[in-house]
Amino acid sequence: MKTNETPDLRCPVHTLEELDLHKVRCLLSEIYGDLLGLLERMVATNSHASNDQGVRQTVELVSGALPASLKLREDAERCVWSFSLVEPPPAPPILLTGHVDTVFPPEQAVPAFKRTGPYLVGPGVADMKGGLIVMIGALQALDRLGLLEQVPLLIVLNGDEEMGSTRSATFLRTAARQCRAGLVFECGGLDGSVVTARRGLRRYRIEFLGRAAHSGNLHGPKESAVLELAHCIPKLEDLNDPDAGISINVGRICGGTAANVVPERASAEVEVRYWKEGQGEELERKVQALLSTPVQGGMEIRVERVHYRPSMPPHEPSRWLYRLAEGVARRLGYPLPEDHRGGASDANFLAAEGLPTLDGLGPVGEEDHSSRERIRYETLLPRMELLVHLLWALREPAVETG
Repeated sequence: MKTNETPDLRCPVHTLEELDLHKVRCLLSEIYGDLLGLLERMVATNSHASNDQGVRQTVELVSGALPASLKLREDAERCVWSFSLVEPPPAPPILLTGHVDTVFPPEQAVPAFKRTGPYLVGPGVADMKGGLIVMIGALQALDRLGLLEQVPLLIVLNGDEEMGSTRSATFLRTAARQCRAGLVFECGGLDGSVVTARRGLRRYRIEFLGRAAHSGNLHGPKESAVLELAHCIPKLEDLNDPDAGISINVGRICGGTAANVVPERASAEVEVRYWKEGQGEELERKVQALLSTPVQGGMEIRVERVHYRPSMPPHEPSRWLYRLAEGVARRLGYPLPEDHRGGASDANFLAAEGLPTLDGLGPVGEEDHSSRERIRYETLLPRMELLVHLLWALREPAVETG
């Protein structure tokens, strides 16, 4: 074995010194009731991405529950709030990130937070306010143990993840380059799994520009934007290739003004998902090619990419981090399966910078983005416990050898 000339200080190491399992569990049990109360207040606070006041109130709830030694810095322009013990940290820190925004507009009627059987139900409880509670609980436990200041941390919250992290992505990617490992708190899989790979996505807005006319007096060929859109939908949908992990969805369309007017304008919002960046680039070329020759002469079609998350394919540094977490979970007495998830998250941005990244560290959840959104009640404490021990194992940088 030889030591690299330039150590990779972002690579984590498992220390032989481990925390007392019983003591950590007792501490978490003591604060659990207060954490559930906090979760209820967070879920009751509407924090739709467009609701600036609700987003800020949710950040304030999180900030008020974090240990006082973690100092807040706000970057309102980029919709980011970060916390750290000191500035700058003495060593490359561990990046903990989560979003406070949800998909539920203030005017939308949604069920109140409640417990139903084994579930806690409420808007945003899985995506991802339950995950924020896991993070808060673990940090409170480390603080009560007197160990928090031994763990170099950078905590980043954003309020635009559900809108594509369009403002916060640059901040997240810059932070990733300065850290040694990234932990993301989207909900865990139904089997308790955590996430080491996610598909990338590209979203497009397609505009169709035709020629308006009176539908009753038109004697020549139509230049209908709606008709052109209708021709394009099956062509786009034919690009789906489930075996290759490629999906394309025409998700929203609009156009036309009245029944007696040939539509001059129409539009479609289209999303593409894929496992490898090369697939995304190829799909973009195919979309452009399909739309380059309108069926109707005289039509104009414009394609604009409005959102992009890089793919997070299986990545050895992230799998190394997973194996560390899986070993911690085994010591705690429960399995920790690995998942490759079709949806995207802010983990995509972190992994794209080469950062070892583990996602799905929130409680087991399901039915997110719906009125049935819920988490499994009994998974909150084990996830907090896992995070306490994982942060402790990650606290010191290592020199990579090979």
